[in-house]
Amino acid sequence: MWYAEPAKVWEEALPVGNGRLGAMVFGETAEERIQLNEETYWSGGPYSTVVEGGYKVLPEIQKLIFEGKPLEAHKLFGRNLMGYPVEQMKYQSMANLHLFFEGHEDVKNYKRWLDLETATTCTQYELGGVIYKREVFSFAPDQAIVVRITTLKRTDSGTLEPFNSSTGISLRCQLRGVRNMAHSNYGTDYFRMDGVGQDGLMLNGRSADYLGVESKMTYRAQLKAVPEGGSMRVVGDQLYIKGAKSVTLYFVAATNFVNYKDVSADPVSRVDAYLANLDGKDFDQIMKASVSDYQSYFNRVKLELPTTDNSFLATDKRMTGFETADDPNLAALAYNFGRYLLISSSRPGTQPANLQGIWNEDQNPSWDSKYTTNINTEMN
Repeated sequence: MWYAEPAKVWEEALPVGNGRLGAMVFGETAEERIQLNEETYWSGGPYSTVVEGGYKVLPEIQKLIFEGKPLEAHKLFGRNLMGYPVEQMKYQSMANLHLFFEGHEDVKNYKRWLDLETATTCTQYELGGVIYKREVFSFAPDQAIVVRITTLKRTDSGTLEPFNSSTGISLRCQLRGVRNMAHSNYGTDYFRMDGVGQDGLMLNGRSADYLGVESKMTYRAQLKAVPEGGSMRVVGDQLYIKGAKSVTLYFVAATNFVNYKDVSADPVSRVDAYLANLDGKDFDQIMKASVSDYQSYFNRVKLELPTTDNSFLATDKRMTGFETADDPNLAALAYNFGRYLLISSSRPGTQPANLQGIWNEDQNPSWDSKYTTNINTEMN
C-alpha cells in the first residue's frame, strides 16, 4: 500500500502493531506524528455490574410477561436485573510521539508505504539532494515500536545506497500524553511528561474515572534514542539530536493490568525489563528478528490475482479507479491487509482485538472502541 502524500487525518495513517503495542504513522515531513496505543489501557478499573438481589424480582417479571404487561416487566427488569453501569469502559489512546525536522517543508519525490510482507511502514522524500528514509515497525519479540531514520543517495544507475550527508540528521522529539477533554483540563491532567537522562523521554499517567467506576489503570511509556554519531541532549520534556549519521528510537510501554479483576502489576518494572531486553542489540538484528516473527504468521497464506494498469497506481488512486476499471489484484491487497491487521492486533498471549484492533486516537471513541460481540467477531 503506497501513497504520494502524507495522511491528512488519522484514518489515512498507516498502522503497525505487535498484538500489544500499536502505532498509526502519518508520514509528515516537517512534523511527524506517530500515535501510540497499548492494548490494556482502558478507563476505570475492575468492577462488577451485578445488581444485588435482582433474582428476587424475576418471578414477578415473568408473571408480568405472561399477563401481557411487557412495559411493566421492562421497567422492573431495568431497575433490578440490568447490569449497572449499563455502558462499558473505554479503550484509551496512550501517547503521541512528535518528531520535528527543521526545514523539511518543501520536499521532492515524496512517498509513504506499508509493506505487508515485512510489517514495516516507510516515509521517504528528497531534500537538498539527500533522500531521507523513516521506517517504523512494532517489534513483537522484545515488545517495542522501532523508528529508524537514515539518509540515502541515488546512484548514476538509479539505485539507492546509504549516504552520510555533511549536515547529518537533526530532529527534536517530544512524547506527549493525551488529554481527555471530557474528564480533565489543564489543571487536572492525568499524565506527566519528563525527560530521562540524556537519551530518553517518559510519560507517566493513569486513565480517567468513568460512569462512577474509579480509575485504577496506571501506565508508563518511555522513549529511548540511539543516534549514530552527532550529539544528543534532553531539555525538559524534549530530546534533541543533531548531526547524526542515523537515528533509532525505541518506544516501550506498560500498564498495571494483570487480568480483568487484577491491576496489581508494576508498569515501571515492566518498562525497565523491555528496555533491558533491547540492550546490546543493533537495528539490523532487531529488524531481522521482527520480520521473521511476523512472517511466521503472514507467510502461511498466499493469494495472487491478476494485475492491470491500475494495479500500479497509488492505493488511493486504485480505490477511486476501481469504480470504472478492472483491478482484480486490489481484492488480493484488501484480503492481505485484513490478515495483516489481525496479526498485528492480536497475538498468542495478548488480549483479543477490540472493535478497532489496537488502534485508537480518542479518549472517547466511537462505541468506546470496546468489545461488541454483535459485530466484533464477524469483523475479525
